Amino acid sequence: MKAARTVSYTRPDQMAASRRWLFGSMLALMGLGLVMVYSADILKHMDRGKDLVFLQKQLVRFGVGVAGFLVASRVGPRLLFGLSRPLWLLAVALLGLVLVLGPEINQAQRWLVIGPVLFQPSELARVATIILIGAWMAAAGERTRNLREGAFVPLIIAAIPAALVLIEPDLGSSLYLLFMAVLVLWVGGARSLHLMAGFLTCLLGAAAYGWTRFAHVSHRIDLWLHPEPTSQVSQGLTALASGGIWGAGLGASVGKWGFVPEAESDFVLAIIGEELGLVGILLVLLLYGVFLWHGVRLLMGLRSRFALVVGSGLIMQVVVQALANVAVVAGTVPPKGIPLPFVSAGGSSRLVLCISAGLLLGLSRRPEEDPVGDSVLAGGSRPVPSEDPAVAERVVEGMG
Repeated sequence: MKAARTVSYTRPDQMAASRRWLFGSMLALMGLGLVMVYSADILKHMDRGKDLVFLQKQLVRFGVGVAGFLVASRVGPRLLFGLSRPLWLLAVALLGLVLVLGPEINQAQRWLVIGPVLFQPSELARVATIILIGAWMAAAGERTRNLREGAFVPLIIAAIPAALVLIEPDLGSSLYLLFMAVLVLWVGGARSLHLMAGFLTCLLGAAAYGWTRFAHVSHRIDLWLHPEPTSQVSQGLTALASGGIWGAGLGASVGKWGFVPEAESDFVLAIIGEELGLVGILLVLLLYGVFLWHGVRLLMGLRSRFALVVGSGLIMQVVVQALANVAVVAGTVPPKGIPLPFVSAGGSSRLVLCISAGLLLGLSRRPEEDPVGDSVLAGGSRPVPSEDPAVAERVVEGMG
């Protein structure tokens, strides 16, 4: 029998410092995004004399995001556990409402019009799914090693909103939701074989549906495999390359003059590279690294299975989304409408990510509060048998 391993947990004073660092890195990314989105999209609004109106709108979104973060940071594990099912049901209802009442924009129904605001329920559905799966895994305890409790039921929880998102149609967001669900289940202790079989089934089904029903999916893949000089990816790479090490200077981008599509949202990183150069790109990656590092430190101070599983999912969605956006801009994967977290324009995505970061802080403020009574820790550290890897150990392996 292998020797037991010991997992060390973050001290309260370290957690307080990590909360400040995580909040600071998020604000820095949002501040950089405010400047770069204004720079990337200003020409479009200057033509209509609405550049100040555009800036005011971005400032309002910035403020709403920070307010959402602060409110969410007051939500503890017990309250979040209680809200898990109603929040998921609300997200599913909104996804259904989108298919009935949502306006068609770019040949897709993905948004709800709430007054002057466009809201994308798929963003909420991803977070709600992470929270409900975390609650299910915490309540199931050691039964998560079984096929039904550890894979079948949680994947059904994820598959329902994923299917509704796929119908909008939004194949990328649907697969992204399923992928996040699998990561959360793995952290929660489900067997890798069960997860792999379930995820591959969902993946192949969604991919086949998207490939046969939506012509734009195959078109995007063809453009990625055989890029044209005027394609989105080619123009993004041209903007990145032209920036060099130090960049052309703030506001001096040529790509934003209509050459780089979605310059203020999905491809804002290309404009950062062109105007701020390699230094700007490295700064963005450094800020995400700070966010991840201190997010993991907060996770390692949590004592309950529910808080660990949900907190891991909330952090991983930021990291996965950032990596996916960088990969798209670099041309290593086919283009998909995935914004750069906290940086790209887009009120729904930024607000939901700010709330997610706030929820992580809320979990870390009450590290010993356990809504299910299934605590993974009794003291400052615990022995973890290698035959049954602990949730905390999987957090370290998956993110360390």
